[in-house]
Amino acid sequence: MWEKVLAVIFQLLLIKVSEAGDIFKIGLSELDSLVNSDQYSSLESILSSSGSLAVTNLPSDYAQAVRNIKRSAPACLEQLKYPQFYLPDGSQRRTFASASDEPEEYPDCIREDSETIAKHLDTVDVLMSRLITSIAGQENLVWKTQEDQSMRNFSTTLYKEHIHVYQPLEGQNDENVYAAPFHTDNGLLLMITPFQEHPLQIKNKMGELVETGELGDDTLLVLVASGLSQWLLKGTKSSSKFFPVPHAVPSLINNISPRTVFARMKVVPMDAFPTNIEAQKMKKRNLFEHFFNGVKNSASEVCPITKPAYQLALEKSWSTLKTTECSHSEAYCWMNCLELPTTCPQSPVQCINKDAKPCCTDTITEDCENMDQSCRWECKASNHTTDDKFCNGQGTDMYMQGFTASGDAKDACVILLFKSWILDTRAKFGFGCVGVILLGIAIEGLLCLRRELQSRKILLWIRGVARRVSIVLLFALNIGSGYLAMLVAMTYSVELFICMVIGLVMGHAIFNTEAAVGESVDPCCASQAIGHTNDAKQHEAENT
Repeated sequence: MWEKVLAVIFQLLLIKVSEAGDIFKIGLSELDSLVNSDQYSSLESILSSSGSLAVTNLPSDYAQAVRNIKRSAPACLEQLKYPQFYLPDGSQRRTFASASDEPEEYPDCIREDSETIAKHLDTVDVLMSRLITSIAGQENLVWKTQEDQSMRNFSTTLYKEHIHVYQPLEGQNDENVYAAPFHTDNGLLLMITPFQEHPLQIKNKMGELVETGELGDDTLLVLVASGLSQWLLKGTKSSSKFFPVPHAVPSLINNISPRTVFARMKVVPMDAFPTNIEAQKMKKRNLFEHFFNGVKNSASEVCPITKPAYQLALEKSWSTLKTTECSHSEAYCWMNCLELPTTCPQSPVQCINKDAKPCCTDTITEDCENMDQSCRWECKASNHTTDDKFCNGQGTDMYMQGFTASGDAKDACVILLFKSWILDTRAKFGFGCVGVILLGIAIEGLLCLRRELQSRKILLWIRGVARRVSIVLLFALNIGSGYLAMLVAMTYSVELFICMVIGLVMGHAIFNTEAAVGESVDPCCASQAIGHTNDAKQHEAENT
């Protein structure tokens, strides 16, 4: 009884002490006590109005690990050549990324500290999951996946972990542009370590800035993400109890050290869908993939400030970048994650096309080349020539500018049918040409074999159902090989197209010059003679 009374008094004191403009703070032990006593009305109010809180007084090993990772991560990620992205203000961001369903080992140079932080994030995660479940109601937080139909809840979600290092570039920063513009994350819940020298900016439901700069290293920021209210709880009364927090990273100033944060975002599998009562009323499943990749982030400002076109474009590109996580040896360039050059690990890189014009990236969205397969990452100060290369190393299954001859070191390499078949050398391209010619010959050969088998001129010992099955299988091979020939032609490679024609002509000369002219010139159906009544009757008689 007295515990509940004290908990209520404590909540009132917390609200009174928490000044306007400051983030709501609560100690780890107090959070545990309130959750266990079901006295969480003040926390419900906080999550509804500001969507954020700071869990303080975490154990000393957590605080020490946060301090250590701030010192060690910049050099660690740079030494291991993790990808760096240019941000709207001219600064750079390096990222280590992992996920609970596809875990990556922490780098050795920060492993111990990362594991310590992750352990305490698990503790806060459990408490916040219980709190959100109590506020929203267990029945509203249930979900399933298309692959596994077993019922899940908010406590059984996955998570993505990122270690971000923001590095200012001397003389290139614009203080009027955000390093990461105001946005709401598309996951369910975000937990992030503080950085006092360059604090995260947060806005509450009224559009007012919430201060986070006074938080110590023993603190963990907890932010509500848009997926909780706008996807999992969509349509329920509980959706209004959680405000998705707009947050931003201000422009980095040249005289500060790198900004390092450890972040974890709760997510669900991409094929997950809510199964609460309101979701079941919908005719179509609301897959998380559609929400995560298609939602338009908004700061939800009460009085939005008019921004210039270039700023809006950068904010749009940033929201796109958030959903595109490339591997540690790649970065986003044009429409793909392309390999970063290994010859300049310490120097900036640029995404350019064969004419040295900038291609569109996560930060360059205006006056840039788009739909250009010759785009690739290149060292900014590189004088390296690519004249000795057969192509630029990046694969494409279709040249967008029409028929293109191979051999230009600045053009993309042809992908022949399969992702791993990248014709990036003259030898591979030569073998590809030979293979295409053989494919054309084989197509005509299959047509001849079908015709001979169907007219009972060969393999007379195959009768009845076996013969019909053989004819059907040959037809399937004909169709499949014909579409493969079509895909080869659609690469718009001059040489491969010519080789395809040569192969079909050679095959026709070998197998089908005496055959009647068919109704179609498609590779799959060419040389099929127009049927005659007498032939059909004879064929029917032979099959009986």
